[in-house]
Formats: sequence, C-alpha cells, structure tokens
Amino acid sequence: MFYLGISAYYHDASVALLDADGNLIDFKKEEWLSRVKGDKSFPRQGLLELIKNHNLSEKNLISVTFYEKPVRAWITVLKHSVKYNPIKNDLTRNYFKNAWRSSMRFHLDLSKYLNVKKIPILYAEHHLSHTLSTLYYYNEFPCVSVVVDGYGDKYCTSIHHVKSHKEIINVWSSEYPNSLGLFYSAITDFLGFAVNEGEYKMMGLASFGEPKYYDVLSKSIKFENNKLEIDTQYYDYVRRTDRSYSDLLTKELGVKPRRPDLPFEVGTDDFKTYANIAASAQKLLEDLLFAIFKYAHELTGEKNFLFSGGVAMNSSAVRKAANLDFIEKLNLPPSPGDSGAAIGAAYYGFINKSDKSLPKNNLNKNIFPGIIKSNEEFYDLVFDKIAGDNNSIEKTAEVISEDQIIATCFSNIETGPRALGHRSLICNAHKAELIKVLSTDIKKRNIFRPTAPAVLKKDAENYFHLEKKLINCYTHMGATATPKDNVLQDIKGVVHVDNTSRVQICEEDSLLGKLLMSLNKYKIQVIANTSFNISSDPMVYDKEDAFLAIERMGIKYLLTETGLYKRKWDFLD
Repeated sequence: MFYLGISAYYHDASVALLDADGNLIDFKKEEWLSRVKGDKSFPRQGLLELIKNHNLSEKNLISVTFYEKPVRAWITVLKHSVKYNPIKNDLTRNYFKNAWRSSMRFHLDLSKYLNVKKIPILYAEHHLSHTLSTLYYYNEFPCVSVVVDGYGDKYCTSIHHVKSHKEIINVWSSEYPNSLGLFYSAITDFLGFAVNEGEYKMMGLASFGEPKYYDVLSKSIKFENNKLEIDTQYYDYVRRTDRSYSDLLTKELGVKPRRPDLPFEVGTDDFKTYANIAASAQKLLEDLLFAIFKYAHELTGEKNFLFSGGVAMNSSAVRKAANLDFIEKLNLPPSPGDSGAAIGAAYYGFINKSDKSLPKNNLNKNIFPGIIKSNEEFYDLVFDKIAGDNNSIEKTAEVISEDQIIATCFSNIETGPRALGHRSLICNAHKAELIKVLSTDIKKRNIFRPTAPAVLKKDAENYFHLEKKLINCYTHMGATATPKDNVLQDIKGVVHVDNTSRVQICEEDSLLGKLLMSLNKYKIQVIANTSFNISSDPMVYDKEDAFLAIERMGIKYLLTETGLYKRKWDFLD
C-alpha cells in the first residue's frame, strides 16, 4: 500500500511515493525524464515510471495528495491581477482562465493514469506541504517551521508551530503579493537571469559586490510591526507576464536592466555595478529573513527551527542564520523547493490516513530514493568496463589521482537539486586549475559560480569551521562554511570569493565517502563535486543521458553501480 504526493503547474513538477510505513521509496522530478529544465507540467512521465516500477493502481493507493489548494492559489493571484490591471490585461486574462480550470485540472490529468473515482484525493496547503517535507526528515518535536517562497495558495511566508506530526498550527503568515521570494526573483530578473532558475546565480554574483543599493531596495520591501509589505510600484509581477521589475525600480537604481544576451565578464564596470545590486538584494533578503526568524521565536518560544521554501536554497543566508542566538538548531530538507513539496504532500496523506509515526532523523536512508532502470545492453555498446563493482572505487580513486575528471551515474538519483554523489562530476579539489576546467570549460558555468567541496565526516573539521546548529545541513549542501586559514591555499579552487564553501560532509558508507577513503593513500582528502549536467540542462537521469552528456563534455570516465567505464571512442579527438 502506498501514499502518492504530486507537485505540478508552477515549476519543478515532481512525484513522491511513500510505502505503508512511511518510507520514501521513489521520487521523480519531471525534468529528469522530459529533459525540460524546471518542467512545470503535470508529471506524466514521472507518474508513469512510478506506476510501472511499483504496479500502482487504485487497489494499492491509500491516498493521492496534491501539494496545494489550486482553486485558492489561482483566485489569490486573480484577485490581485484585477486590482492592479484592467480586465483585458494579459496577466489578468491568463489568471481568469486558470482559475476557471483549476478545480478540474488536477483531476483530469490524474484520471488519464489512475481511476480517481476509487482513490481518496487530498489537497494540502502549499506551505504545509513545505513544512511536512522538512518534518519528514527531522521528525523531532516541538519545533517551529518557517516557509519562505514566491507564493503558494495565498501565502508567501508562513510560521507554523509544530507540536507533533498531527498538531501543526499556522501562527503567522504573509499573503501575496507581499513576498520575499518574489522580491529576490524580481532582482534576479533585473540582472538578466531566469526567474525560478537564476536565483542561485545572483547569490554567487552577490559575493563579488558591496550593498551600495541597499537603501534604494529597502524602500520597496519592509518588515515592520510584524508585517511584511512590498511596494508593488517597484515590481511588475502583479501587472505583466514578461518581467518582474518595474520602470520605477529601474529609475530608482539608476541602472539599466542587464541584457542576458550580452557578455558578462568579471572585473568590468558593468559586472561591478550588477554585483553591487546583487549584494544589496542579498543583504536585504538576509535582514528581512532574520527578522522573520526572530518573530517566529517570539511567537512560539521554540529554538529548534525548520526552514523550507525556495528561499531556503539560499545557502549563504542559511550559514549566517547560525549566528542568531535564539536558534539552537536549523534543519533544511534536501529539496526545499516545490519539487520537494511532493514529499510533504505524500507525508500529508500518511499523517491523515495512518496511525503510524516516523523515526527521528529520517534523513540518510531517504536521500537517494529515485529508482532508475537503464538499458544495460545499450550501455555495454558504448563503454569499456575497466573495473568491476568489486574494485571500481579503488580504480576510480587511482584515475582521480591522475588529474582526471570522473562522472558518476550511480544507482538511485538524489532527491534534491544539488549533486550528492550519485549524479556528479568529480575531481581532485587540491588542483585549482583542474576545477576551473571542470566549472567553466566542461560545465559552461559562469565564472562567479563556485564548485562545492566534499569531505569525510572525520576530516571535515580539519578543513572547515562548522556550525553545530547546521550540522545536518552539511549532508546535502544546505549551508556554506568557512575554510580554515591553514588549508585555504590547498583547496582554493573550491573556495568562493567571499571565503566560503558549500561543503558536503560524507559518511564513510556513502559513495563519495568510500571514494574519499580510497583517495587517502594519494593524500587527497577533499574532492570537488558538481552536478552531472551542462549548465541550463537538467541533471543526468539514466545511463543513456550519461553517455550523451559525457560526449558533449569530453569526459572519458563514468562510474556506476556496476563498475568504472571508459568511452570506447572519442568524437572530440
């Protein structure tokens, strides 16, 4: 018997499946299968994979839960569209259409694959789905959950007092359009990066600048008298579909929006200006976020914090939150955004339909749930196996020690958006020039985006200043850390310009942990780890994707659960 959770229609559609005991046994992001970055459509291919892999039907599904209340979501934005625009406005017309369809859309899409008449269909509040996605991994009570994103249902920020898995109380919220997430996305748009995709680029860019535009931006959004308010004169997401910022914001900044099609080189005057805008937005986001955290503590008295929603992907802000004296513990899920909310939705069904409870610290055993089945016959045609599964780790370590870049397509795929080893590109982190090749030449990433270090748990404190409050976050790169002075030059390739690293701490029994153990004899204790994809592409899903990707990247070696492989030919030579 199973519980199914679904996220769809806004961005990063996904499906999650729990068994009768609450174990996360499968998870699919639609973009992995469709190869459309950030795919927001109903997760048809992901659902079909789950149906095939687990023989799902109305007979063994206890519930199907959608991650928000769609009617309320569309009516919320429709109301504000009408408020700010004439009826003929494209945005307003679009929301009229969606509001009319929303009550039936999910049922119709789901009914193509399952008999919805015989399955209980549940709808969870969007921010409750986020809260539950975090609580699923950190099942400890009591605690307070802070959710910050663009918007969901009608909320943009919420505080939940979690007393048990069945007693979760919404004690405060901020409603659309007063959104910290949409503010950050609007500045992302102004800087020429894609909304819902480029926010992490802006975070990386911010480290190169100074908050010289802070005063200008702070006029547009405030947290005063325990209320978050945005001045919509500065932002056009309430008026238009083609941009999020307004002419007034452009005027106040005194800077033209960056054209994404023009060159963007570190050190130029334009780069410095836009980096300063990014730094200003980052500092303002942090100041407002920490004020909300403080209010959450005042409302509930809790010091154990859960943090989720798209803004929880801001690892720089998470690191700084560790300095807040009223927080004793801060936990994030591996996938804080909308894709992870499908896990929270499935958990909502479990809570409502089962008397069982989950074990504490549910993280490690549920971080690689995405079951993959690949065409091994195809795979054998294009690769030579140079090491079997019994000695592949040792051979891979040897190849890495020879300054080679290794791709992994190993067993199940990681839940979150960050590569945790099973879909990774890996090299020696003690070779800065090699990391530069990996990041800019192979990945085609912006030079201002850092590459993450991975290190064994036993070695982590030798290299980084770690915050005990964030110790769980380091498992899945949820927060940055500061390298120690004595190792800074040794690992400078994985240290950002702001002297931080988005570190991943690995257990010895994980794939990267085993690899690091084998690398010890080569005196390599830190490896560089980035996602296995070319910039703007979804993460590699199966071995067929892996083959196509390494041909495009010019990588020769691929590590899988069945061994270490080398390409039989090289189209680039």
